[in-house]
Amino acid sequence: MDLKIAFRNVFRNRRRTALSLAVIVVGTAIFLLTLSFIGETLESSRTAVVCETGAVQVADPRLFEDRTKGYDYLISPALRDRTVAMVAERPGVTGTGWRLDFAGLVGTENGSTLLLARGVTTCSCVENYDCFAIEGGALPADDSRQVLLGRALAAKLGVRIGDSVNVATGTASGNFNAATVTVAGTLTYSTEAVEKQLGLFSVQFAQRLLKTDGVARILIGLRDPETAEEFAAALERDFNESGIPLAVRTWRELSPSYTSLETFYTAFSGLAGVAVFVLVFFSVFEILTISFLERTREVGTVRAFGSSRGRVFRGFLLEGAAIGVLGAALGIAVGALVTVAFNAIGFTSTPPGGAVPLALRLSLSANIVLVPFLTVVFATLASSMYPAWKNSRLGVVQALQSV
Repeated sequence: MDLKIAFRNVFRNRRRTALSLAVIVVGTAIFLLTLSFIGETLESSRTAVVCETGAVQVADPRLFEDRTKGYDYLISPALRDRTVAMVAERPGVTGTGWRLDFAGLVGTENGSTLLLARGVTTCSCVENYDCFAIEGGALPADDSRQVLLGRALAAKLGVRIGDSVNVATGTASGNFNAATVTVAGTLTYSTEAVEKQLGLFSVQFAQRLLKTDGVARILIGLRDPETAEEFAAALERDFNESGIPLAVRTWRELSPSYTSLETFYTAFSGLAGVAVFVLVFFSVFEILTISFLERTREVGTVRAFGSSRGRVFRGFLLEGAAIGVLGAALGIAVGALVTVAFNAIGFTSTPPGGAVPLALRLSLSANIVLVPFLTVVFATLASSMYPAWKNSRLGVVQALQSV
């Protein structure tokens, strides 16, 4: 009954109610769109990182700590197979792969430049480079002399798909080795500076060029990358018990830039929430205070008929809650419509230093919807508490004498 009366009172002054709802709807929609953008940005960043590094990596501790000398950190085939077998037994693993990185020179008869090369496991669900746009063919799953060059690197060398380039580097034993390879395709990378130096080979060819059978890193794919910390801790315990001298790192540890990005956006979303809370609180507070004070004689009449102060307070509070719930629901609906329209348009943007235009999208999830809804409802409730308390504390005679 009290709730029904509260909803009736909300629409007694429609102009004032419309003003309150407008403030609440705008605040809710803005907060929802902010969280939608942040959520999509973090999700796409996480996907790109995990695609490139795997959810978890295993390597010699010296490699992670940058204490290597030459190629003394390489994992032998026997240790690699033992590690992969142990990893495969754990739940949540989607696959494993390995990588062998090296630096060298790449060029043609017209000149050469620095090459940052990655020998990757082809046809791997862990590191398949689907997050990069590849033009041309894929790398073969053998030691064929083929390479995927960064698009900017291929342009710098003046080569196209099907052309040959020369690759030179130092071997694992410290000697010099070189090979002529065919450009199988080009790829785009998120950072243009890296794209000017990046080359991908099959790990088999990288081993052949470096004259080694070892690998640098073992990459592990997980069904849920957010469980990487728990998985890594359990795997490290298994390594210690089994005497495997390898270290484990999660995708977050391998990409500190993502942690910084997440921290920034978390703080930004918190500030946005505080700003919306303050906006709704003071706007609705002023409107509800005027509305409640105009009904002082009505309060006196209700109290004269036996209603308690608690019931009067509860009635005003329910009225504020009704405005908050209604406005928040409308704000969520408006924000959702804007999100759908924005995604349908398909905006793109190239970030500073980036090489690839990225799609700008907004995401919706239960958390993204719930946070602005609860924030606005709580702000409205908080703004109605003082005027509701003040009116409920009035004496019967004092309230009836009010003009």
